[in-house]
Amino acid sequence: MSTPINSRRTSVEKRPIDPIDPIAISSATSPSASLEWPRNWKAYAALVAGFFMMFNCWGMVNAYGAFLGHYDAHLLTKSTDLQLSLIGSTESFLLLSPSIFAGRLLDARRHYYLGFTGFLLLFLGYLLLSFTSHQGLKDQGNYGLVWLTSGLMAGLGMTCFFTYSSHNVIQWFPRKRYIAAGITSTGAGAGGIIYPLAFKFLVAKFGFPTGVRILSAVVAGTALIAFIFGAPCVDVPRRQVGRPLKASTWIDKQALRDRSYTVYVIAVALVYGGFYSVAFHVTEWAEVKGFGTEEDIPGGTGERPGNSGFRTFWFLTIMNGTSIVGRLASAVVATRWDNPIIVHAATCFLACIFAFFFWPFAPNNAAAIAFCAIFGVFGGSMLSLPASGVAYLIPNDRQSHVGQWTGMMWSGVSIFALVGPLIAAALKRKFGMDAIGYWTGATMLVTTILFVWSMYLKRKANEALDDGNETAAEKEGDTTPSTGSTCVGTLV
Repeated sequence: MSTPINSRRTSVEKRPIDPIDPIAISSATSPSASLEWPRNWKAYAALVAGFFMMFNCWGMVNAYGAFLGHYDAHLLTKSTDLQLSLIGSTESFLLLSPSIFAGRLLDARRHYYLGFTGFLLLFLGYLLLSFTSHQGLKDQGNYGLVWLTSGLMAGLGMTCFFTYSSHNVIQWFPRKRYIAAGITSTGAGAGGIIYPLAFKFLVAKFGFPTGVRILSAVVAGTALIAFIFGAPCVDVPRRQVGRPLKASTWIDKQALRDRSYTVYVIAVALVYGGFYSVAFHVTEWAEVKGFGTEEDIPGGTGERPGNSGFRTFWFLTIMNGTSIVGRLASAVVATRWDNPIIVHAATCFLACIFAFFFWPFAPNNAAAIAFCAIFGVFGGSMLSLPASGVAYLIPNDRQSHVGQWTGMMWSGVSIFALVGPLIAAALKRKFGMDAIGYWTGATMLVTTILFVWSMYLKRKANEALDDGNETAAEKEGDTTPSTGSTCVGTLV
């Protein structure tokens, strides 16, 4: 006896929930999870925690231009541009490179171990930085100790927070993951505004040692908030770590075989190598071009020549401030289009144009401020989207590996985040300040092409998957007992 058409259709429509799809899991396990926004207060507490994690990792990296300006003008005047850039690029490298381990630990729900470690290393790193310069007078800084504390120790603390922040909110907000990740990433922009201003004010008022100690207290307080409220989402299955010495524990070979993911990782690496070359040197660029003036500090060297009374650190502050707009706007657009990579490609192309033409050829102070404001919007968009891009590219049957894939991406990106600013510093020394703009513009142009290529590969993979599903459905239909009607197979 043949199966009635309506009965067969019902059985097909009631497909089992994918046990590793976070959206399906949350819809099945919680009455409120099927809504656009979750009702569990822990989700919003995790959003606040993620904000402060980004505040203290990329916020501090974004603020390094202010530190670099102080080191160059006062504390470490005998150090070369390459040496000073190495401190900031070390922060970026260490923030990213251990993410392959952090992401896997997050999949195993070891959130609080990472959170406490990040809090401790960040606080100690900046507290000990205050003891590296005696009284903080001219050339009293010890380069090796500055690199060890703010570069190495603080950088390792940052990595504990970085992957944690985006991984956690994407799992708490499966239906609004791009917007949630965008809101979290605004912490980087906020930190990039507050920390340079606080550093300048505190050092000018109290001197470098006391000012940095007060700053370390701010780091400790905000990092403690992140540690307390960063609760993991229990709806997503836990993946036990397994044997720590086994490569497959940390590396998912399927990610390496996914061509769209591989191309995407290379593109993100170029983003970080190019953008931070501008961010690290923007205050120096403003001074060299005569757009701003380096302020004096207690025991300092006095103001340097400049055609404008506009202080140079405001250029970095403006860039970090407008990045918040880019982070939020790109999250909204990516959610509407359900494709963060196309937003990534568009902003990289626009950033390429601005870096090529405005950095070398900005004619006056107003044009320089406009460049920083607009480039900050593009930078905020570029830097906030990578984790969302991984969530977009990862196949449904690997959703429980999202932390691992994200961590693998950041570890791959870290190498270029380290060498990118160093290449820019070497180019600047040989060809002048304009070379940084050309370097950044070139990396953004290549990045745009790679993002478009990644989207193409993803579309081809989806088409192949759809064709395979249709073939499987046709074979299943061929084996179905005949009901005497030629329309039954098409109605299933």
